[in-house]
Amino acid sequence: MKELEIIQKFEKDFIAAGKLAKKMRASATSEQKHTSGVKEIDIVTSADLAVQEYILERISKSKILKSCELLAEEETKFTEGFAKKSNYVITLDPIDGTYFYASGKKMYKVIVGINDKKNPLYTFWYCPEYDWGMKIVGKKCEFFGKKPKLKLKTKIPPKAITYGIYGENGDIKKLYPEIYKKLKNEGYNFVERKEISDEPSSTGQFFALSDQFAGFFCGNSTGSAVDILVALHFGMANGYEIIRSIDISKPVKTKHGGIGCYEGYYLILKK
Repeated sequence: MKELEIIQKFEKDFIAAGKLAKKMRASATSEQKHTSGVKEIDIVTSADLAVQEYILERISKSKILKSCELLAEEETKFTEGFAKKSNYVITLDPIDGTYFYASGKKMYKVIVGINDKKNPLYTFWYCPEYDWGMKIVGKKCEFFGKKPKLKLKTKIPPKAITYGIYGENGDIKKLYPEIYKKLKNEGYNFVERKEISDEPSSTGQFFALSDQFAGFFCGNSTGSAVDILVALHFGMANGYEIIRSIDISKPVKTKHGGIGCYEGYYLILKK
């Protein structure tokens, strides 16, 4: 598939974009872009905009990539240059974890992906502060750099499944009680990410502590369409058991605006 071959040629640019975010951090300005009341998703910084433009300016040089649809976190100059309709979608979150970025924490990421509206096909996930990241092409997954050590609040219980709650979204106990009860009966323990650490998002926490977790849950549009598929692709590439209802054919608008979210949930479990 040409799209996957070509986008890999820009991975040095994705890393350079992350380093740009790191460089801009001390001088970046912040403003409120949404009014959801969830601090993790309501702000944007000048670095988000600069990093997004850095990446889009470069991948826009490829006619094949420009023939894809684009879902980008922010509205900037280069977002209009991509196809309005395609079988393939490029997703871009220039700084995933803007709240972490603005508040001085380290676990923010640059995320670039491609999906075919059915499944994720390409994922590039990079943490500039640690020079650590992950690349998945199809079902081939590889990490690069040195995995960071996170400061933990408590010991992770056995057969733990991590998840995140953002506002009204993501609470498996409330939204999916049947799944919750079934897995609890099987001995699994659900741990909301903030119980473990305040440093990363639930996805970052899962990767950094993957040897201690049995699974990952993402439900009811917990994340935006530009970042929600990372752990799903990771589970698919590693042959994990996957239970899913998520529909990635089209993002659904949320009450706070923005590019929208994919409806449904997914759960990945180590076999």
